[in-house]
Amino acid sequence: MSSNIFGWCGKILKINLSNSRITEMETMDYADRFLGGRGIATRIYWEEVGPEVEAFAPENYLMLMSGPLGATGVQGASRFEVIGKSPMLKPEGFCYGNLGGYFAPYLKKAGYDGIVVTGCAEWPSYIWINDGKVEILDASLLWGKGVYQVRDILRETYGKCVHFVTTGVAGENRCRAATLMTDQEGSATGGFGAVMGSKNLKAIAVVGTGKVPVARPEELTELKRLTIHLSKRGSMRMPLPKQLHYVRNASCYQCGLDCMRGLVRTESGKEGVRKCQSMVFYVPWVEQRSGEPIETAFDATQIANDFSLCTVEIPRIIRWLEDCYKSGYLTERETGLQITKIGSREFLEQLVTMIAHRDGFGDILAEGLLRVGERLGEKTQSLITKSRCGVGGVSASDYNLTSLLYSFEPRQPIGMIQEFGFMIASWLLNQFDPQLSPVTSEVFRSAATKFWGSDKAWDLTTYEGEAMAAVKIQNRTYVKDSLVLCGSAWPIMFSFNTPDHVGDPTLEGRLFSAVTGIETDEAGLHLYGERIFNLQRGILLREGWQAKESDTPADFNFVDPIKRNLGKAGSVLDETNFFFNPQMTVPGPEEEPASIDTKFLDRKQFEEMRKEFYELRGWDTETGLQKAETLEYLGLSDLAQELKLMEFTATTFKRP
Repeated sequence: MSSNIFGWCGKILKINLSNSRITEMETMDYADRFLGGRGIATRIYWEEVGPEVEAFAPENYLMLMSGPLGATGVQGASRFEVIGKSPMLKPEGFCYGNLGGYFAPYLKKAGYDGIVVTGCAEWPSYIWINDGKVEILDASLLWGKGVYQVRDILRETYGKCVHFVTTGVAGENRCRAATLMTDQEGSATGGFGAVMGSKNLKAIAVVGTGKVPVARPEELTELKRLTIHLSKRGSMRMPLPKQLHYVRNASCYQCGLDCMRGLVRTESGKEGVRKCQSMVFYVPWVEQRSGEPIETAFDATQIANDFSLCTVEIPRIIRWLEDCYKSGYLTERETGLQITKIGSREFLEQLVTMIAHRDGFGDILAEGLLRVGERLGEKTQSLITKSRCGVGGVSASDYNLTSLLYSFEPRQPIGMIQEFGFMIASWLLNQFDPQLSPVTSEVFRSAATKFWGSDKAWDLTTYEGEAMAAVKIQNRTYVKDSLVLCGSAWPIMFSFNTPDHVGDPTLEGRLFSAVTGIETDEAGLHLYGERIFNLQRGILLREGWQAKESDTPADFNFVDPIKRNLGKAGSVLDETNFFFNPQMTVPGPEEEPASIDTKFLDRKQFEEMRKEFYELRGWDTETGLQKAETLEYLGLSDLAQELKLMEFTATTFKRP
């Protein structure tokens, strides 16, 4: 590592699997404008991956990128970004994912800020990195095996200090929703497991023993203590069925923050690391099936992860299968699936095995729900929209603000929804029991004003202030994904330990300055976010995104009231669930909550809000296209030159 660089290692590993060429790129050629993580990887994508490149082509890039705060002791900085052309989208296009665990910090300890992989190996291979020494090795013993067998073999070969990224059988067989998996149960959607499999790459394993130097270690130590002090969230966790119990935190590398990850134990004594949405994705069906033990829902996460199948896509598929069966469009005989046994362990194992191996009807499902109509007809395709199988968790029309967050991303904007959703969840938790959360309506209003840029942003019953809030949340998320900071912990918008219970939006800038020695503040970081957001916008336009037309949620968001069907009464997903907000209550102007239940988007007001968003972004308000002077101000004049030469006539982009 260079002695005059703080935070970054200074090198990015580049591997061409087609010719086994291993080279290095200079991190600092990119870091001054794009930080790291999502920013640097997006810039490399712009330079190297043209719109004509297909997701499974050797020319596609698979990029795993850490950020300047990783492996420095900054809390919640153990994650990394994955960038490439996604096979999950229709048409295939630029996409991103985000993973945690231990891989990224140990990659930095081995001397690299990231890995760029291109080409395709002649035989199943894996990449082995040992403190700067890099080899491409034969993966015959790993190929065809699940994630957990790969983990065990790598640990037997290299010891318990090895950390890895891999994909399961679904990735090998190019199932479009195949995930990447890390040790400690980290996963990323977007189909990047299939991209890895298409390159005959089974895994990347690393051992690193180095240290990442920081500019001002004493100041950093104080800021780490402050972070932990401000961030304590008590018992706020993803709710579990009564038969499952949290044992303790299952933290990522050098992280002592509260989050959605934990070691969970069943009543029979079985334990496993579970986190966020993946721990409960099969719960609604298990609870509705008489006699099915709740351990089936606990095991469902591991079953899907072992094949590396996305736990957001699988429940969409199950919901769609139910709807098709009830409508008479599909039968058990046609599918080879025991649809009447949905909710059982037997059904789930049969479903994921068929998809991962592309066996029979599983071959159709392996192409993803966006493409199912190509094989089965429009009736089955129409049910995807009708039942909202295309979205999970918080959808575009749940809140006026989320409609904008959805409208400019090629995939569900999880990181942005986390910032917004955690505040709603914390407020709901306070309504349920004030001892569990400090976020009263007054705290919500104060924090929203401070973090989202206007004293109108807190009012989720109107469209006022939401354009500014969207800009702030987008910029902050792009920075967060570039530093790279965990969305379960950052930003710290509220705190038990401040007099007004409002968090600190300046903390990220202070941490960055202490680590790198480069002085910046909240506004300075937001400028990075604005630059990276505009860079992604240029890529999407180059690949066929239609300004204005694509900057709009799907039509059903403007005509169908929100409906919630999360499980039977009294279940873990019932009306007390503060994460999903089934009653759609929000803070009102006083302490009394307001309701937006059964609402849907008003198209005219949405378009006015979007026009305000364009203006705030410095884009043309009539066309939605970026202005040349805006791009030049952001140091992206090459985008302006290239995009002027293009005609935006490609197929309209569709979200997964």
